[in-house]
Amino acid sequence: MSMRLVLITLAVLVCAAAVGGSPLPFDSSSQSQESGEFIESLERQCLLRTGSADTFEQLVVGFAFVPICIAGHLDFDGLNSDLGGLDETNRVQFFDTYCPQVNQSLQCINPVLGQLRKCFEGEELGVLDILINMLPEAVNLICKDHGEIFFRLEGPEYEKCMQNFEGYAVECSGKISNATEALDLSKFGEEHCRELSDFRTCIADKLEICKAPGIIDLFDLFYKPVVKSTSCVKYINLDERNAVETNEI
Repeated sequence: MSMRLVLITLAVLVCAAAVGGSPLPFDSSSQSQESGEFIESLERQCLLRTGSADTFEQLVVGFAFVPICIAGHLDFDGLNSDLGGLDETNRVQFFDTYCPQVNQSLQCINPVLGQLRKCFEGEELGVLDILINMLPEAVNLICKDHGEIFFRLEGPEYEKCMQNFEGYAVECSGKISNATEALDLSKFGEEHCRELSDFRTCIADKLEICKAPGIIDLFDLFYKPVVKSTSCVKYINLDERNAVETNEI
């Protein structure tokens, strides 16, 4: 998958999810069929990469254990109950209570992720690592300033900005040269990383027009994992971008 396509696709998906939308129509029967196809594809992928059915079998066991593990760290009943009444008056108590629990729950997926990585290699593994590291980044953003992003996104200026986001992402992807686009993530050098940084700067400039403070944090949900999955972590100082704090799995 080209770098340009990765950037545009992830950016649009993140922002669509943030405003409660979906880039695809929801259909339960279709979703069930797609899930079955994904499992079959994953089984073939694991067999191809490892030469044995053991990894996939361990994945199945691991996936079954994850909900049990999470339930040991996270008070689901309390979370669901308190979420319904969440507002400005109780947000500090809510996020102080549940964010530590959610962060503790992240450790439950580590064994599964370790097995899952065995089934991929090269560019596929790079994209997988980006998706994996988006999870803790999302948790950090949600918990940042006691859920400030939730309350900001309700404003009309944010909704208008998100409607234009796909166009911004496509336009700014022009900062990525054809040479960089054709290059595997694992082979990125300083020049390619500079283009990636320019892409982020372009997005930030576009979002500034919206007058929606902090909305760049949504973009950084995938930008930071992309940087961390490449050599760009040596050339781009993420701390200077006022992004969410690191929370590696």
